[in-house]
Amino acid sequence: MKLNRYGFALRLGGLAVILLAVACSASPTPIPAAPAAPAARPAPRPPEVATVSPTAIAASQPTPAATESPRTSGSAEDAAAGGESLFSWDFQEVDSGTKPAIALSSDDVPHIAYMLEDLNGFVKSATRTDSGWQLETIAEGYFYGPLDIGIGPDDVQQVAYHDHQGATFQPNKGDAVLAKKSNGKWTLEAIFDAGHDGWDTRIFVDSDSRAHLSAIDPMEFGGDGVEYYYQDETGAWTVENVGSGELTYKWATSVAVGPDGVPYVTYYDQKKNDLVLASKIDGAWQLETVDSAGDTGLFSSVLVDEQGGVHISYMKQESASSGTVMYAVKGPSDDAWKIDEIGGLDSLEFGFIGARNVTSLSLDGAGNPWIAYTDEKVVKLALWDGSQWQIEIVLDAGKDKLGQLVSLKLDSKDEPHITYFVVTSSRPLGGNIMYAKGVKK
Repeated sequence: MKLNRYGFALRLGGLAVILLAVACSASPTPIPAAPAAPAARPAPRPPEVATVSPTAIAASQPTPAATESPRTSGSAEDAAAGGESLFSWDFQEVDSGTKPAIALSSDDVPHIAYMLEDLNGFVKSATRTDSGWQLETIAEGYFYGPLDIGIGPDDVQQVAYHDHQGATFQPNKGDAVLAKKSNGKWTLEAIFDAGHDGWDTRIFVDSDSRAHLSAIDPMEFGGDGVEYYYQDETGAWTVENVGSGELTYKWATSVAVGPDGVPYVTYYDQKKNDLVLASKIDGAWQLETVDSAGDTGLFSSVLVDEQGGVHISYMKQESASSGTVMYAVKGPSDDAWKIDEIGGLDSLEFGFIGARNVTSLSLDGAGNPWIAYTDEKVVKLALWDGSQWQIEIVLDAGKDKLGQLVSLKLDSKDEPHITYFVVTSSRPLGGNIMYAKGVKK
């Protein structure tokens, strides 16, 4: 497979300052007491299983897709005006909840994990069946997202999230949790580590169906930044700091593993306002600045192709309510990153209950990048077809308010499956989980 070669490096001087928000509640953020060992954790209630019929939602008229070649100035979105839509979209309302993530099993069945962030919150799973969505409660308690879901060759759902572990804040409590469904049952395993970690959790399931996680042990709770979690063949966990230094949560992490077994973690360096890639080479973590033009690197999503090329989607903040979605790629023999400007988001809200994973990256069967991105008003999809970007609006929310989070996966036909949520309340954050499937015209 041949890697794409295009784009240009944007290098504009200057730094913007991001206000690091902390939890807005009147009392300190609660955190539960961690059990001495996973077996000591209070057993979750048995999963509740329900099946709901899909609710069809009328699609808004999408923005025409790209018909021109990508340009060396301006955004791919600008170049995309004037073409035709690539997909017919089917929209379904899945359930009540927030901050969803999507994965596909080997038979292209979508599985969506989602949550409610509240003292009496939950983590749930929804699986599409012929008769509707099968809903299961994975855990009940006090959790924070975003969460993530991955499925390996064994077709086992694996869901990673942050468990606050109680209603009274204790800095040494709170961990990442991995939930796995096998033989029809969900099992929960807390990944115990010092500090109040596991925020902004992302998961990658490798070819051996083993989980790799990235997350933040945030400075608000005395933590020391971005962490990488790995479960070996015995089931034992290793937790390592990648060397980021102290960071807050909210701006996302992402993790992927290359064909040679090398793990990669991306994050936003809040001290320099840069996008950073951490990779573990010869047993040691190495940090590389991918993009330093402006206030860039927020909400990254990373994948590695079959040749070892690294692909990253992310956002550059332009103002208190706007940003530009970016794409960076570097092949195994490349000396520098190729960087493209994809398109703008103009209705962003940052902060404790603000934007989270506003970009989501997937690679198609030819290794080409697809990027879903969103703010409070739109969900958009950009795809590189091997010679040019194709871009369209998946959804215009109209009077509704979107949750500023999106998750994308491609099936065996290279057709997109997207999940996002519509906000129904702000405090606590509530919403409706949505699913969109694109069928090629």
